[in-house]
Amino acid sequence: GVFVWIVEDAESTLKALDDFRPKIGSKVYSTDGDELAEFTIEARQLISLNEMPLHLQKAFIATEDDTFYEHKGVRPLALVSAVMDYLRSGRLRGASTITQQIVRNIEKTGVTQERTAQRKFREMVVALQMEREFTKDEILEMYLNQIFLGISAYGVESASRQYFSKSAADITLSEAALLAGLTRAPNKNNPLRNPENARVRRSIVLNQMYRNGFITEEEKELAGAESVEDSVVTAEERAERVAAQARGWSPENFAAPYFIEEVRQFIGRPPAPYEVNASREELFEGGLEVHTTVDMRLQQAAEEILTKALDEFDEKKLAELTKEGREGEFIPVSGALVCLDNRTGMEGFVRVMVGGRDFQTKKFNMATQAERQPGSSVKPFVWLTAIDNGMTSSDVIVDEEFEQIDYMGNVWRPENFTDKHEGPMSLRHGLEKSVNIVSIKLVERFTMPKVRSYFRSAGFKRPISDAVGLTIGLGTPVTTVIDQASCYNTLALGGVAVDPTMVTEIRDRDGFVRYDYRAFRKMERVFDENSTYVVIDMMKGVCLPDHKTGHYPSGWRTEALKRPRAGKTGTTNDSRDAWFCGYTPIYTTVVWVGYEDNRSLGDWTGGKLSSPIWTDFMIVAHEGLPVKDFKIPAGIEFHNVDRKMGLAGGKWRAAFVQGTQPPTELPVFELPEELELLLDSMPLEIRTEAP
Repeated sequence: GVFVWIVEDAESTLKALDDFRPKIGSKVYSTDGDELAEFTIEARQLISLNEMPLHLQKAFIATEDDTFYEHKGVRPLALVSAVMDYLRSGRLRGASTITQQIVRNIEKTGVTQERTAQRKFREMVVALQMEREFTKDEILEMYLNQIFLGISAYGVESASRQYFSKSAADITLSEAALLAGLTRAPNKNNPLRNPENARVRRSIVLNQMYRNGFITEEEKELAGAESVEDSVVTAEERAERVAAQARGWSPENFAAPYFIEEVRQFIGRPPAPYEVNASREELFEGGLEVHTTVDMRLQQAAEEILTKALDEFDEKKLAELTKEGREGEFIPVSGALVCLDNRTGMEGFVRVMVGGRDFQTKKFNMATQAERQPGSSVKPFVWLTAIDNGMTSSDVIVDEEFEQIDYMGNVWRPENFTDKHEGPMSLRHGLEKSVNIVSIKLVERFTMPKVRSYFRSAGFKRPISDAVGLTIGLGTPVTTVIDQASCYNTLALGGVAVDPTMVTEIRDRDGFVRYDYRAFRKMERVFDENSTYVVIDMMKGVCLPDHKTGHYPSGWRTEALKRPRAGKTGTTNDSRDAWFCGYTPIYTTVVWVGYEDNRSLGDWTGGKLSSPIWTDFMIVAHEGLPVKDFKIPAGIEFHNVDRKMGLAGGKWRAAFVQGTQPPTELPVFELPEELELLLDSMPLEIRTEAP
């Protein structure tokens, strides 16, 4: 009865052992194959027995089971001794072999660690059968990859990296003995916290190895003379090594932490239509390999550049507040930066995601979670609506006082950023100078729903209520940095939309593909390529100053990039948000700066604050890359025009959709008397101060 039941139960337990796979975390890799992070509950990394040095294997055998290669799973003499002790004292003491330890330490066997005679007998039966099913080397490898060795390390490989910051394949005899000494009381003998305990245990292990003939007396003495404190890598030293290795992975530190957290959430809860064939349990215990798009050279550069700029801003703001006796009001400013790839085959790949200054203190991702008003950075999509519906960059709109009265009698009088009006100007000039009245008039002409449809097609994901009305042209609907980057990526790709991609492939520990981004990748043309190129051409003008005439469009500070670029600034009411969104044929990058509590930045704009950050990053991002201009569609032709008024015959080379051309004279407008006088007095090129 009972014996038969135990034997049958042992057979099912062996099946569990045969199917057993140690819990190992899933590793995340950059686009270059560098390890960035590990999602894990138990810090465990597997290593094969033939990769482990012989002295490491012998250290554990000498300590735990010196007749391991001789017995059949149990040690009869040790068992008899343990039984006699039990009969005398009523207590069970240890007499377990390495094989028995595996049986009771692996959850799936169902053999618990309770100290009863029945459990011990069951453990022995299973151990005896296990020795018939597995080789000694297989059992030893399983044991050395499973054993808990303190803090968060399971297995010798994880422990070696935790204590010595190197693979178990490379540890010395002294270090191997130190690890083997942890088996009985891993946290009590932890060399990081209790080096003297660890030294005593190491000495015991070395003596046991010597008595078993595993090492010579000279080897024992030399290994025992090594300093425990010098052998282990302290937490401070590990942090220094991490920094020196360009933010590489360590258990305490994820590289690109905001990006890694987004990857974790994507795998755990993939948004429709994405499907990831992996459970949350597998993510933390199944040993998945997650390959991502992040470029750590660019990521690190972005983190350093953004942090430096925010620190400099804080320094100025604190000095300003201190001078006014208001230093108690100071809080650090926040910022975010996202960079997407525009190159063929990599469109929409997220190369950089900086969601804040310090993930350890602020895990809220300002790049993906914070909903902020984009301000004037939405204007390219208003202008695209106009171009796509028959207007040209030379069409003229009057910048003048504007008034709207709603059905309740409320009066709305929007103003330009400068609170001034310039009168008639071309669409090109209106975009370069980010003129609010021009944007509002375009929305009024083409209607808010139509403009909204262009926002949607570009990649604007947040709901836009009908109530926003004409203010859609001023960027009042909220968005996120990642969505704004996606919208600008659509422009950079000539009117083709593609969702941002963070994960390219996920494989399980057996090499089978669990996720391939290509199965879900969808590139869709949403805008006419000719209309889009006209907008790109106008946005290039936003970034090109004319020092001779003193014409400084809002993005002129990007001039230092010294390669073709297109972009747009964005500054919301009271300077609560400062944006610069722009792209080259290679990368699309969006920078946002603002306070988390939505307070004013003060006398700062997107052009003044965010565009220099964008420029500094893009200079680094393009190092070593060829200088390219934007591809010109077949349906585009160029005409020389006056840059401000758009009339034919000027010095500015402007793009037009075939079949359209610049006017030769200005249309006639009915203007207020003061604007007529202003227009009569100004030259074609108006000298303006740099914003």
